[in-house]
Amino acid sequence: MFPVTGTVGAAALAKQLGRWRPAGPRPAYLALAEALRLLVLDGRVPVGTAIPSERTLAEHLQVSRTTVTAAYAELRERGHLRSRQGARSVLTLPHPLPAEPADTGAEADLIRLNIAAPSAPEQIVHDGYRHALDCAAPYLAGSGLYPGGVRALREAVARRYTARGLPTGAEQILVTSGAQHALRVVLDTLVRPGERVLVEQPTHHGTLLALARHNARAIPVGLHPEQGWDLDHLEAVVKAQQPRMIFTIADFHNPTGLLLDEAGRRRLGEISARYRVPLVVDETMAEVALDVPAPAPLAALAPRGAQVVTLGSASKTIWAGLRVGWIRTDATPDALTAARYDMDLAGAVFEQLAAAYALDHLADFLPARLDALRSARATARAAVAEHLPGAQITPGVGGLCLWVTLPRPAGTATAAAAAGLGVRIAAGPAFGVDGGLERNIRIPYTLPEQTLTDAVRLVGAAYRRATGGAPVPDSTEHLVV
Repeated sequence: MFPVTGTVGAAALAKQLGRWRPAGPRPAYLALAEALRLLVLDGRVPVGTAIPSERTLAEHLQVSRTTVTAAYAELRERGHLRSRQGARSVLTLPHPLPAEPADTGAEADLIRLNIAAPSAPEQIVHDGYRHALDCAAPYLAGSGLYPGGVRALREAVARRYTARGLPTGAEQILVTSGAQHALRVVLDTLVRPGERVLVEQPTHHGTLLALARHNARAIPVGLHPEQGWDLDHLEAVVKAQQPRMIFTIADFHNPTGLLLDEAGRRRLGEISARYRVPLVVDETMAEVALDVPAPAPLAALAPRGAQVVTLGSASKTIWAGLRVGWIRTDATPDALTAARYDMDLAGAVFEQLAAAYALDHLADFLPARLDALRSARATARAAVAEHLPGAQITPGVGGLCLWVTLPRPAGTATAAAAAGLGVRIAAGPAFGVDGGLERNIRIPYTLPEQTLTDAVRLVGAAYRRATGGAPVPDSTEHLVV
């Protein structure tokens, strides 16, 4: 049952309906019913809105009451209108959706602290899909399959790169179904099973899953919990191991939040050029700058001869539900496009058009989102200090999560105990090659602040349960990420 969320007057509803009257022989009541249904489907009138009486709406639309009565009856029959005697009729949907369709069974009751993804900026997403509907006609006349991506999105992505100091044309962009999909396309194109891929440790769990599914050999290079990248060591590993590819998250690294500076970016580009090894840069977090802005994209700073492939996504900046990502290359990504076509033909047109709109309107919502993330991060830090005394937090400067080093190596046990208390959290070994990182957990700050505080309190209880209430060691003990 849908709750009543508001009312709409006859004058306002008539204005929203606009030119609804049929141009041909179609009955007026069916045209009116369809126009009212579309108001709900495209979000212009929220589900649960009480609409005017038949007589009042008929007067404002200057049609017979019979026309409005028949239109309301049509909507009721199709499940888009609920009526009760003595009350205004309410617009509904025929099949109400659960709040979190993916969370079923035991997972539905857990606080999902294992997911670092923000909720959607609702107005921008609504406007984006309305924009997609407005732009749909030319696409509907064709097959709907664009292996390289819809031109409007490729141009929007190219504009973002150019604005950030990396001149880019739409022909250099390949659209994918998220950054994870982009990495799989790159692996299929550049890396044969069994070949080595150098990665940071820790690194994003999805990266390790993609490498494992491709049967590539992940070669880890550790990040210092404060200084971050040791590029002398990284170059030594490249020289000794001769990897087929280097993978890095240089912008607000997931899970640590660390940022590679401009000098480090130039050095990585030089390593790529010197050893002729492709450098794949995941820039999914590039716009999530909380303390300092990111330098120019690594591809803009790399020397001639470097092979830089850049991955991006709308998941962390806009909404993961769009499932839109991209690959940028220095030349046209023909081989990557062919690999993408073999994998799944093409992406969804409407999502790409909505993403293009959102990228062009980042300034309308991103500053407020970043402010909210700063506040949530402060809440998470305070909760860790209170409920996990002795734990240390890597001083990240952006991104969506805290990388927490526990006083004792009990990350996996803490995650298991937390699930028993109602919180799902990712332990350190999920972010490392062949395990390790048992002193770490990742805490995203994308949940509402009160929920976040409650979740960290439960994680603290889980840690104490996992360690048997062990005393906190000396805070000067050396910690290694």
